[in-house]
Amino acid sequence: MKKFLLSFLCLVAMTMTGYATEATVTVADLGYANAADLTTIVVDENVTITFAQGSNSSNAPKYYDTGKAARCYAGNIITFSCSAGNMTEIVFNISNNGLKRLTDAIPSTGTSVTSAENQTITWTGDAAEVRFTVGETATYGTESGKPGQIHFESANVTYSGTAPAVAKPAFSIYGGTFYEPVEVEITCSTEGAAIYYTLDGSTPDAGKTRYEQAITISETATLKAIAIKDNEVSSISEATYTIESMPEVADIAAFLATNTTGAAKNDVYRIGCPVTVMYQYNNYMYITDGTTSMQVYGSLNNTYSNGDVLEGICGSVGYYNGTYQMTPLAATFGQATPGTPVQPTTVMVEDITADMVSCYVRIKNVVVDAEKKFTDATGTIDGYKRFDVELPAVGSDTYTVEGFVSIYKETIQIFPTKITNTTALNNTQATANRVYAANGYIKTTGNNETVSVYNVTGKLVATGSAGRDIKIAGKGIYIVKVGDKATKVVVR
Repeated sequence: MKKFLLSFLCLVAMTMTGYATEATVTVADLGYANAADLTTIVVDENVTITFAQGSNSSNAPKYYDTGKAARCYAGNIITFSCSAGNMTEIVFNISNNGLKRLTDAIPSTGTSVTSAENQTITWTGDAAEVRFTVGETATYGTESGKPGQIHFESANVTYSGTAPAVAKPAFSIYGGTFYEPVEVEITCSTEGAAIYYTLDGSTPDAGKTRYEQAITISETATLKAIAIKDNEVSSISEATYTIESMPEVADIAAFLATNTTGAAKNDVYRIGCPVTVMYQYNNYMYITDGTTSMQVYGSLNNTYSNGDVLEGICGSVGYYNGTYQMTPLAATFGQATPGTPVQPTTVMVEDITADMVSCYVRIKNVVVDAEKKFTDATGTIDGYKRFDVELPAVGSDTYTVEGFVSIYKETIQIFPTKITNTTALNNTQATANRVYAANGYIKTTGNNETVSVYNVTGKLVATGSAGRDIKIAGKGIYIVKVGDKATKVVVR
């Protein structure tokens, strides 16, 4: 496990029975790769920081080179634990990028104050463990109203006390709201210590259930645990797990209708009908139930292909700059059943409306302008590179564009998934007497007109002049354009 580089300032207030220490965690010195997930970080022999996605968040906490900061999203959980005593102050030092969507760090105990002016979030209290939940909305940020985030470059932890003989037990999942049974592991860093636990909220002791293997919690319960070694007893670890039933809606339209406020909701629903995957790229996925389409945005455990059918998916309704989407409950996105791939619907630009958000469409005979807008005979629509598809250069060539409709700040746009150059195909005329293939060459007749050779996907593969042979690297079907005329040629 990678460790934070630490600088320690030991306070003078040292006694025979205890001490006070300030530990500074510098995120820039993490050693993590860009976009790596953050899990548990060992700060020193007494303090750890644990990062968790949280049951209501669509993204796991990550480290990013931009700003050299830990980025924690709305609903993420950041847990500070001290085995040597109690922490009295924790300060998050917010990065410049973090001021955009700054929100509160809601503590499980004590008091937390957010200051955009000082670029800090400061907690004060007296506890061996503090869990911070990242706020839902960017209350203090310059992008107010968007989902909240906390980007911190460093954190200062002040703690005091006497190191315990037996470390406090640690839970693999520190409570929350769940919609299916949750499996919890309990560990203790003190070698040879025995762990005892209860699930009814009562105080554990050596007469209670001894921990032997992971505990499956299928109904709401409060888990408490202690560790014992040589008659020395640790402090108690405690977490509450709320197990709720999942409300179900009939289809995607009914799911989207659960949002009545125009902002992200925390309520989770199961979609009762099967849905078909149309496209997936990183955290973006598009699904349809045959009537309504929807974008799913968030980390998933599996990769899907066009035509894959999923059942029982769950999530909450999210909202981002005009687009309603699903924030997924990743555990419900399991193995898919292969089905029939979904084909895009061919439309004209003037047909595309705000009601078609997340629909899979095809637009033919479009040209591209300097602002990366696509224009056909009926109108213009913004193009945006959301996926790994390059937008064409400005020119007179025509294209067929396939992709998904979106809205950004009331502007309708399209996220292309495939762009095909159709200039040669659109200009096809009878020129068979001037173009033919022989011995791996394309031969043309004419007076030095420009010759362009395209493969069947519309990619330009060779150029030349009429009257001169053009060598073709591979066999196949090609479109050969001579001047303003073109024909189909088979190279054998």
